[in-house]
Amino acid sequence: MNNKYKSITFICMNLECGGSEKVITNLAYHYSKKNIKTSIITLGSANLFEGFKVSQKTEIIELKKKYSNYIFRRIRNCIYWISEINKYMKRNKNSIYLSFLTVPNILTILASLTIKRLHYGSERNDPAHTNLSLFWKILRLIFYRKLKVLIVQTEEIKNNCRYFISKRRIKIIPNSINVNIKKTQSKTKENEKLKVLYIGRIEYQKGIDILLDSIIKISKEKKRKLYDFEIIGDGSLSHLVKESIRIYNLKGLLKYKSESDNPLKHIRKSNIVIHPSRFEGMSNVILEAMSCGKCVISSYQSSSGIITNYKDGILMKHLSSSEIINSLDKVSSNRVLITNIGLNAINTIKNNYSEKRVFELWSKTLKLTYE
Repeated sequence: MNNKYKSITFICMNLECGGSEKVITNLAYHYSKKNIKTSIITLGSANLFEGFKVSQKTEIIELKKKYSNYIFRRIRNCIYWISEINKYMKRNKNSIYLSFLTVPNILTILASLTIKRLHYGSERNDPAHTNLSLFWKILRLIFYRKLKVLIVQTEEIKNNCRYFISKRRIKIIPNSINVNIKKTQSKTKENEKLKVLYIGRIEYQKGIDILLDSIIKISKEKKRKLYDFEIIGDGSLSHLVKESIRIYNLKGLLKYKSESDNPLKHIRKSNIVIHPSRFEGMSNVILEAMSCGKCVISSYQSSSGIITNYKDGILMKHLSSSEIINSLDKVSSNRVLITNIGLNAINTIKNNYSEKRVFELWSKTLKLTYE
């Protein structure tokens, strides 16, 4: 490791189930195995998802909220977090700091204004689509230039971040997958039902309303006999899933679970993983599904940087219930296509998203060397 820097400190909102949190815990676990001291600071309770692998060597520091959500008390929370991060930085001058998402990025920048620390930030969603208040947008515009490097996942996100930090200081590092633990897709028989899985947060961003609309339409046709749908996840639109099952009598066609401690188990049992997001940074679910040899159906808006249409996945040009149904019809009538897409998907993951390759990109960007 760089002789000057002896540890890495990650700063984030929490460690709940999510793509950013998985990247953080994977990085912390990787570097702790290299005997680099790792710490994770959370701005609130960590709420560590039990499906994440965290080394006992990694210290988790919870800066729990002291005040309620009223506007002036939110400001007091931010002042408290800035103060605590600043104190930590003064005690740990030989640490590299890596913050994730806009608010932790800005608060960490503010905490280090009076001291010189090596600070990298990471955006995980496209700022062109992220729902962010004007207050935080202004602070981002003012302060992001103080980051050593801003790390993003795709070329599109990089282009949309150039307005608040020099493009030469933006680095692209995709998410990674441990390709050694995945199974390949088995051939689907012509007469068997296709198991179609959605797994992720139940939010408007994820297009869950459009997916439900397509399932409701399928339920009214003979083609309902071709599919078994399963939705796994929790979020602000969970009630919409439950109400749709009840109102439209979807029992027998659609199963719903609010959580799972082993998402890969459900992915492996599926034939098709559907991901109809309106926008995305880089979905870990898509990478995991592809690494398992699954046929992924997604949107151009969220997955065109990963999937080559009809080679290693299917991209819907327009996100709508009719496009979802058309895509399902195509693979249902051509089961060989499901298998071929799955095999190509595995090769895409091995060539571009293996942990070994991606961790090397992180170490090169952070200028870390180790034995």
